[in-house]
Amino acid sequence: MNNVAQLSADKCTLLAVHYASESNIDALYALTPARLDALPPELILRILLTYLPETLEPSTYISYVREVATRLYLEQRDTLAVDTTPVDDISDGQARKRVQRLHLLPLAHPSVPPDISRDILTAFLIHRAYRIDAQTGLLNLVLPLLRLGYEYYPDNDSAPSLEAFINWRGARSVEVLLSKCQEKHDASSETGNVARDLRGLVGPWMYGHNERKRRKLNTGPARASYGVASQEARRMSMSRNDEELELEHEWEHVFAWLAHQARQRFDLVAEAIEDWGGPHDVDLGGYADEDQYLDEEEQRKLRLRYAQSAYTSVYAAETDEPKTLENAHAILVRLADLMDFEPPPDLATSVELLPRLDSHASGLFDTSAAVLQPDMLLQPNHPLTTPKLETFSLLQMFVYSSYQLSGLGHHVSVVKTAKIRFQDDEDEQLGVVQKILHSLLNKSITDDEQWKSIRNKLFWLWSWGMAAEDEPAQYGAGIFGKVDRFVLEKEVLKTLLYAGRYSLVLEIYDGASDGHQHHRLPPAETEEVILASVMHFYDNATNGNRTRGGMRKASDILAAFQPHFPESSAFRRCQALLAATHALSFYSLTLRPGVPFQPVDIRVSNDPVSLLKKVLDQNPRSYTKLDDLISIGQNLVASGITEMKQDCPIIEPSPEAMEQQKRAAERRIIGMAIEAALAEDDFETAYSYVVNRLNPPSSSAQTPQKPTSGPSSRRPSLRAGISSYRRREEEDDISWRAALQAGRYRSPNASLSSSHTSITSTGRPDLRRLEQRMELLSQALLLAPPSALPEVLAVWRRCEEEMTALLAQEAEEEERHNDRADRRIPGGFSDTYVPVIQPRREMGRGAVEEAPMALFDVARGAAAAFGRSAFPLRGAAREAGGQQGHSRNLSSPTSDTESIGAGSDGEGQRVRKRDLVANAVTGGWLRGLDGCWEPHRCRASSLPETEVGG
Repeated sequence: MNNVAQLSADKCTLLAVHYASESNIDALYALTPARLDALPPELILRILLTYLPETLEPSTYISYVREVATRLYLEQRDTLAVDTTPVDDISDGQARKRVQRLHLLPLAHPSVPPDISRDILTAFLIHRAYRIDAQTGLLNLVLPLLRLGYEYYPDNDSAPSLEAFINWRGARSVEVLLSKCQEKHDASSETGNVARDLRGLVGPWMYGHNERKRRKLNTGPARASYGVASQEARRMSMSRNDEELELEHEWEHVFAWLAHQARQRFDLVAEAIEDWGGPHDVDLGGYADEDQYLDEEEQRKLRLRYAQSAYTSVYAAETDEPKTLENAHAILVRLADLMDFEPPPDLATSVELLPRLDSHASGLFDTSAAVLQPDMLLQPNHPLTTPKLETFSLLQMFVYSSYQLSGLGHHVSVVKTAKIRFQDDEDEQLGVVQKILHSLLNKSITDDEQWKSIRNKLFWLWSWGMAAEDEPAQYGAGIFGKVDRFVLEKEVLKTLLYAGRYSLVLEIYDGASDGHQHHRLPPAETEEVILASVMHFYDNATNGNRTRGGMRKASDILAAFQPHFPESSAFRRCQALLAATHALSFYSLTLRPGVPFQPVDIRVSNDPVSLLKKVLDQNPRSYTKLDDLISIGQNLVASGITEMKQDCPIIEPSPEAMEQQKRAAERRIIGMAIEAALAEDDFETAYSYVVNRLNPPSSSAQTPQKPTSGPSSRRPSLRAGISSYRRREEEDDISWRAALQAGRYRSPNASLSSSHTSITSTGRPDLRRLEQRMELLSQALLLAPPSALPEVLAVWRRCEEEMTALLAQEAEEEERHNDRADRRIPGGFSDTYVPVIQPRREMGRGAVEEAPMALFDVARGAAAAFGRSAFPLRGAAREAGGQQGHSRNLSSPTSDTESIGAGSDGEGQRVRKRDLVANAVTGGWLRGLDGCWEPHRCRASSLPETEVGG
């Protein structure tokens, strides 16, 4: 074995090649320092690049390579004897020839720019990496691919080749370097990898990009010294450099990656921003100084762009889970630290401590919703994501608004919250409020304090804390700020009423309990909302009984708030409507086949009183409950239901007008009841309703002025009295028709029965019924307008003819009885007992009066009596019945010959009831005669020949 110092340079080269091919790094450590003259660093590195096996672990020779490149052999090793045996048998000439045939690889790889060849260590490492990848496919030998495929993810079998990775640019490289942390996060929700990979993989890749860019700026002189570039090539190279200078920084691809991932992987991005400090936070593995690879101005610009990417990620997140809002808040905290802003409070803080929007940020309210498009958020000078105090304050408002909405059961992302503020109009914002309140109602919240908190949250969302304390603003600054404040108050009040929180409503909206009543609804609008709530429950009720369902809710609201609005006519109207509906619920009523009656049917009816006609038709003998029906009708009138239509404003009538409407409804319902009674063949009830309920005008209204002298002087006074009466009753078209209908009624039953005592000696009920009908017709004459008198008189004439026939029959029967009594033999005996018939005593009835009274006879007698009174017999009847009151008891059995009253001459003349009726009819008939006082001037032929309905 020869001494190393005695070996020729060629033999030293061959010996180094031998040790490199055997991977004997220790021998190389011994050989290289011993023959620095024969083995320069570039030669050793080329030998290693060409003959050192690519499968050798880099850690075994990386220190040796560094020492060779720098010629600083710092590592302490044991001195080893160099074994020169492999070259001892070779002559110097043979050694020279073999060295010439070695074909050592150049240090610079063909894909690397020539300027890097001046750095032999860098050139060696790059070329060595290509050799390793080409020969073995191992990518764990360069940084950052070393970390990606070996240190961070040792089980990575799909790592790209070095050649492919070098050819990628920008976004593709970032995507590859961060793909593994994304997959790991999806599979196991493991945390900590994103920031590590940004720091240890993307950071070194960006450092290499910056180094290449710097070298390209100085390639002109260097290339000239090497003589490898022509003037044209140099010109084209400078043009490319200028273009690259104009391109954005490579870190922009990282910011774009964060914004893109935030749409559906906001948790991954939030983790990265929380744990990674930005472009200056890199791990170069000790190969370079991390603090020096970016200059100060570049760091400042990238720090702002990094902050803008954090803004962008919050706006870009489309998920609405609670975890998303927690991550957004964490980014707010990170931004406050990065930008030196005041840190935000906790998300779960009370409404009173929530942040308020800075007045500086109010200038952002005119921002268009178009700026929220994901591809616009990272644009420079973006109005919402450019890092400054105003945009931070606004982002903070959106994050807290989303959290408050989530607490109200309405989960939306931050970007959706921003769109509500910038994009939605008043109706759309109000729709969101209504949706929230509706969902809260379904949760059956029974705690007043919780409802208070809900109201406070809604108004914070409306104002963002910018509402003035002394003067209430009409519109707010928050996400519901386009909604009028009073409209929002009405929605809240309505919800509290629906929830049954009446005491809380009084506490909030009662002016006496709050010193800031100007922030609440005015009393008139509060009343409006309360009554609208009553009508809401009323219209949705399925049963009219006020102890059930919606009617119960409506009644409870009225009972709770009516004492606080004692002068409200609207409350009285609602109370009347509920009372009428409740009373109707006790009757069977179906307006549509198979659909039971519902309260809303009253509200949609154009004529609610007409419903009582259906009640009478569908409920047998319901006409006997007249007072109850009248009460229902009058309450319907008092409710003003026809004025409650949407397009019909309510005009409060005067008390006199209301009473007049109630009287009209009463007469109408009485008419319906009379018709129903007749439909069920209950003539007696119908007769009772006519004579007791459908009263004609009082005598004071009928009696004309006392005449001075002669018939001519009496005529104007009578006409004035009749005219006065007609003006009072000109609108009553129901009473006389009901009386007429009852007066011409004929029972469908063949035999009539009556519980009353007959007015005749024979006890015939047909006379009693006919006399009742004529009395009803007289009532119709008193109530009917002049145009209807012929119709009523036609029926009267038929009844009078029938009465004449019946009286003739009665007289004939009496005559037969009298004849039989005259033929009886006194003291005689007979097998058949013949009773003695006492003749009936007739008071006030002479021979002449026994004849049937003709219509003109009645008229003539009535005309003679008008000097004393327009209706003397009816006046006598009132005087005789004064002790019993105005109404007569029609069910009690009374004789047809009972005393009605004394005559004007003081004699005890007794008048039959039929005569009373005749005189009354005459008075009613004369009212329709225009100045016709002499009976002979009115011809009977002018009356209708055909009875109407009789």
